This record gives sequence, C-alpha cells and structure tokens, in this order.
Amino acid sequence: MTLEDLIAREEIRQLRCDYSTAFDTIDEAAVRANFVDDIVCHYPVAFGGAITGVEAVLELFRATWAHCNAPLDTVHFIGNHSIELTGPDTATGHCLLLDFVTRQGEGSPITTRGGHDNPMLLIGRYDDEYVRVDGKWKFKTIRLMTAWPMRAE
Repeated sequence: MTLEDLIAREEIRQLRCDYSTAFDTIDEAAVRANFVDDIVCHYPVAFGGAITGVEAVLELFRATWAHCNAPLDTVHFIGNHSIELTGPDTATGHCLLLDFVTRQGEGSPITTRGGHDNPMLLIGRYDDEYVRVDGKWKFKTIRLMTAWPMRAE
C-alpha cells in the first residue's frame, strides 16, 4: 500500500464523517457537496426506498429534517469503516451505523420513523461506492441495510 492509498482511504473515511455531521446538523449545502449529481441511494422502503439524483435525495432529507426541532435531533455514529480502492479514482466501502434520536416529542423522528420509545432509531450498515471528482472523494452509491429495529434492505 502506498502513501497515496493511505491518504485516499483517510479522505474517504472523512467523507463518511462529513456526511453524517452534515445530515445531523441539517446542513444541506454540506450534504450536497458529498454527492455526485447522479447519486443512487438505496434505503429501506420505510426510509424512502431507492432514490436517484442529488435533488431527489435532498428532497427526502428535507422531509426528514422537517420533523426535527433543531440540529442534532438525530445523531449518526459510524464505525468499523472498511475501504477498498478499486482504481485511481474509485473505491468501495462499508461501515456500521448507530442512529440515535436525541429529542422526543410530537413530530420527532422517533415517533414518525422508529415507532418505538428507544432513543436508538436504528442499527445498520452502509455499503458505498465512491468516486474522486476534481480531487475530492464523493458518494456515487449509498446502500443502507438495517438490522434493528427491523431488518430491511
């Protein structure tokens, strides 16, 4: 493995962290910056299903954020990130996800999405494809599989 490979892997790890932070802080511009225009996201049906294109994904996120009272109403913790470089500007990877709701109440994501009283909204795994565009790594494909509270693909 070369120094360039290690740098690329760390940049991809940072991309996943930046995405989670941008989502949790309701920063649409930062979320958009992490995606290619023709991104394909595969979410469980309960969370939107298969979506193509950055505008369609952002529309889903706007609908989700509408149930939040403030930034950090949801918090995504990611770990066990594994990355495989598949070319000079392409890679695949996966990581685990713990998604928590920090505030409960009418209209909060815990009552509208989780359907349970546990502050942990879900446990899941992201399987991603990444591409480097103009020197910056971005998501090409995101696939979220959930393991709890329901198993869905």
